[in-house]
Amino acid sequence: MSKPVLLYLCINDGSDTRINKEIKTLAPHFDIVYLGIGRDESQSFVKPLCTEFHLVQGHHKSLGTLARYFLTFLKCYYSKQYASIHVINEQLLMLFLPFLWNNRQRVVADIFDSIFLRSSNRWVLSLQGILYRLPKHIIVTDDNRRMLVPSKFLDKTIVVENYPYAFNDLQPKAAANDELLILYSGSLGVTRGTVLLADLVKFSPKVKIWMVGWVYDEPTQRLSEHPQVTFWGVKTQQETMRLASACDYILSVYEPINDNNLNASPNKIYDAIQAQTPVIINAEVKVSNFVEANGLGVVLATFYPEVTQPLLDLLLSKKHDNQFDTTIARAYTWEAIEAKLVKAHKSGGFA
Repeated sequence: MSKPVLLYLCINDGSDTRINKEIKTLAPHFDIVYLGIGRDESQSFVKPLCTEFHLVQGHHKSLGTLARYFLTFLKCYYSKQYASIHVINEQLLMLFLPFLWNNRQRVVADIFDSIFLRSSNRWVLSLQGILYRLPKHIIVTDDNRRMLVPSKFLDKTIVVENYPYAFNDLQPKAAANDELLILYSGSLGVTRGTVLLADLVKFSPKVKIWMVGWVYDEPTQRLSEHPQVTFWGVKTQQETMRLASACDYILSVYEPINDNNLNASPNKIYDAIQAQTPVIINAEVKVSNFVEANGLGVVLATFYPEVTQPLLDLLLSKKHDNQFDTTIARAYTWEAIEAKLVKAHKSGGFA
């Protein structure tokens, strides 16, 4: 018996960690038609799991790329009968609104980088009431972000947490006791800690950085070329976890410039639990309270600390302090919560 078909819409090339987990979870239940944007299929880790994989060549900020993406969507949309449609973030809900509206009981909106938490523009915010009427379910990544959804949409909002797969392949720590090795992973840019790391490597030759992920700006590109920095490129989650487990810290800071950053739900915190490597996080981010309460790392008073010898001494002295609870490690895994994603798509009686 053939499986129902699911259309998965995003602007990623198939390398994003959360998208990989979602596709792997959904693939046993659906034939997945994937539509994304990117320049290189070599890091499209989800491709083998999809029945059809469409990667529009280019950058998502290019009008030409978006036009070709829209045309590819039309071709996919009219070529099959979809049991469910998974849409990553509000921009694509907006782009395809006229088409998705007629199938709104089949649309699941996955909001893990909300434009409404990154903007204070009243015109932009007025769109939220329209767009959030569209999907049958809205997925967010934690309870805090659920409570930021307008109250009239809470009944259809589901939390599917940003937890990693369980991980047991722990590696020996790679740095000496008087050295500091920090993992800088994911979306890499000045709002995620580039300046802090650049100041640390400038301050001391004892600081080393391992970078994994996507470079978003020129200062971060320069950091990746520093002699105390190793840039590993884009890796799978399991490969990144192996690197993380060999480090002294995982950097997880967010510049407090908008509500999206203040309410960040970083997978790095849960990676830290599995990799048994503490995080460095700034106190402006609300989830830092969870980090402090559970002894998961060092909470900096601000995103903008002055890099001095006391800061370096603090990080060196604390790098072996954290004792990771095995009960927490078992609870905060993707395996423990992934069924909620399948249920979001299968509820409604059409699949």
